[in-house]
Amino acid sequence: MGTFYREAMEELTVLIKLKTEEQLTVPKELLISNSPVFKNLFVDLKFDEHVIDDFSPDSVKHFLTVLENKSLGDIEDKTFRELHKLGTAFEVDWLKKSCRDWLKKKMESASSKEDKIYLFKECWFIADKLKDEDVMNDLVSVMAHKNNSLLLSHYLSDMSKVKEAQIDVVMKLGGGEVEIFLNNILHNLRGQKTLDSKLRYILDNMNLAACSEINEELYLEVMDTVSELPEISANDLKWAYKLITNTARAVRSRKKDKIERTTELYETRKYLGLFKNCRTVTDITKAVSEDRVTSMFVVIDLLLELLFSHTSTKEELQFFIKTLTEACVDKQIQKVSRQYLHTIISGLRYSNPEQSKPLITLLTEIDKSEEMCTYNENVTIKLHELITITKYKEYKHLYIFKHPLSVACTKSDSKCGFILKGSIQEDNTTYKLCTDEDEYKDTGIHLHDAISARDMYRYTTFTGTCEGKQITVAGRRWWEDWLPHITDWKCTGGYVVYNVSDYLVAKR
Repeated sequence: MGTFYREAMEELTVLIKLKTEEQLTVPKELLISNSPVFKNLFVDLKFDEHVIDDFSPDSVKHFLTVLENKSLGDIEDKTFRELHKLGTAFEVDWLKKSCRDWLKKKMESASSKEDKIYLFKECWFIADKLKDEDVMNDLVSVMAHKNNSLLLSHYLSDMSKVKEAQIDVVMKLGGGEVEIFLNNILHNLRGQKTLDSKLRYILDNMNLAACSEINEELYLEVMDTVSELPEISANDLKWAYKLITNTARAVRSRKKDKIERTTELYETRKYLGLFKNCRTVTDITKAVSEDRVTSMFVVIDLLLELLFSHTSTKEELQFFIKTLTEACVDKQIQKVSRQYLHTIISGLRYSNPEQSKPLITLLTEIDKSEEMCTYNENVTIKLHELITITKYKEYKHLYIFKHPLSVACTKSDSKCGFILKGSIQEDNTTYKLCTDEDEYKDTGIHLHDAISARDMYRYTTFTGTCEGKQITVAGRRWWEDWLPHITDWKCTGGYVVYNVSDYLVAKR
């Protein structure tokens, strides 16, 4: 009986050997039910032991406890990396997801320099060592429009220690903080005789036209310092002069483009006319090429309308992606925020699969495109206050927003922002940017000249219940067609997405 019991137990357990030569007897089912890697080792290959000597014994024990509890639980910063690595190495998908959810929550709450540096290091480790950039993209998405000045200075104070790929991420996290970058470049130039390759790299990839517009004096000081380096090479000097010339041309072009501020944001009749004229995906590309559509958000609206009632072949959609990408590069239109696009894709998964599959596939392809999608080039601004002028007819929508060109604003009696006036008639609704100072009296908000309706897209979010789950959708009421089985929709917010790509540190 004893021998039989021992043999039965041996069948049910395996040995995990640690780097300290300690051995752990672990239930086989615990491992194989959580990990396809362990299943391959202990079921397919019929091993009865495995050595895990590239992790600390404490980390492995913690890993096994987490598997047993089927929950990540409360973990400390210092244990995240090893747990995530173990989850990745042994392909424990739920643990990997739990670790990343934990990290994303930390991103959302991060405010201190220490927390932000920790997050940058962990995300860089995952991108660099595990060859997975998704978490770094999450970091940019969540933190790009926070105040990251201390984090930026930490990495920029000595650029010789930073890799070029890290500089790319730091620039994305820099938002519109051009002065921090220019001041740190000056700091790195002090005492130098030649131009360091990292400094040349960052200047090559910075939006110097925005730097010149936001702080021309500081920008010129940087370029003068570069040009006057005592032992600068002829090649670097030629490069510096070309950079100055190209920047001057870009500034002139930008000023020309911004002479006229646009105030009209939306009109139902014009929107319906656009829908009427875009009856194929080719029509949508043509509308972009002819400047009738200047935002990828509007392209998504058109696709939601068109593909609900029309079908396109796989070849047509592939050609559409190719030609739309070319048009977007040529026209430099507003990119769609990935966060917004992901919300739409998630909502569409609850619609008729046969009907929505081609659209989900198409939107997923758009999501992969850096020319059409962005994590950090748009600022999403939630409606601050709604003021009724005439009930059911006219409203003021108040938004608080500091434009990159208004960073030096010193007004203390009100906040930077803008007002959209919504007017509702029988067959037409319009939204216009208020530019008259009188419209802003007693609202607690003041307007800057840089604000333009051209850079805005307005949308709402709704929640509804499907299959016992609460789902969120975003946009302009496409869900009424695509999700007719959901009837308990509730509005959860109004938003304006503002395109700030012209004023970000990173060159577009």
